[in-house]
Parts: sequence; C-alpha cells; structure tokens
Amino acid sequence: MATNYVQTSGKLQTNSAGYVPIPGLSLTIPEGVGIEAIVILNLPNPYATGNNYPGANLGISVDGKVQSNFACFTYGVPQPQSFNRMPTTLVVGVPLGQKPQKIEAVWSGVRGATVIIDSPASLTVLLD
Repeated sequence: MATNYVQTSGKLQTNSAGYVPIPGLSLTIPEGVGIEAIVILNLPNPYATGNNYPGANLGISVDGKVQSNFACFTYGVPQPQSFNRMPTTLVVGVPLGQKPQKIEAVWSGVRGATVIIDSPASLTVLLD
C-alpha cells in the first residue's frame, strides 16, 4: 500500500466565507481506473474566533471541485469567552481517474469566523 502525506508547519488562518485551499495541504494522486484513494484530512487543534457562533467548514477538493463530504465545527454560544480546540478529521473516498488528479484540503469560516491552525495539520492519501 502506498502512502502520500503532507503536513503544515507554522500558523495558518482564514476568514474566507467560501472554500479556499489550506496552504501546504495538497497532493497529486496517480491515474488508476477502478481504484479508490482514501483521503484523510486531520486538524488536531484548530479553533475559530468570532461573535456569531464561530466555526469552520473543512473539505477536500479534487482538481478544483470540492467534494460533497465535508466536516464542520461550531461553538454552541454566539460569543465564546474562550475558543476551545476543536479536533477535526475528515475521511473521503476519491475514485482515481484516467489521469493524475490534484487533491487539496480546503476550508472556510462559518458566519464570519476566522479559523486558525497553529499546530501541524496533515493530508494523507492511502492507495491500495
């Protein structure tokens, strides 16, 4: 089984209302009709700031098209007094195609939130 893996370092953040790539979290998967890749996005310590039930949407993009499976977290109060860490993992199956495909982790803020990653996050692709 082949494994492809990338990891971020340093502080990253977004306040985008729509999905944008997470810097450093992209890979290219090979061609392979009839085979499915398992894509794992792991953010062990993200958090979001804001004053309207802040949170984040997280997804996987294949050749620029965001897949329908996604992960999300939000806080249960409109203005949290502290912004707890919200460990989040997303697992998506991606069919290999006739040519290599670019896989990217994407994210956006929920209701105007700023999403912050200040510890390593990773994108892993498992191929059989």
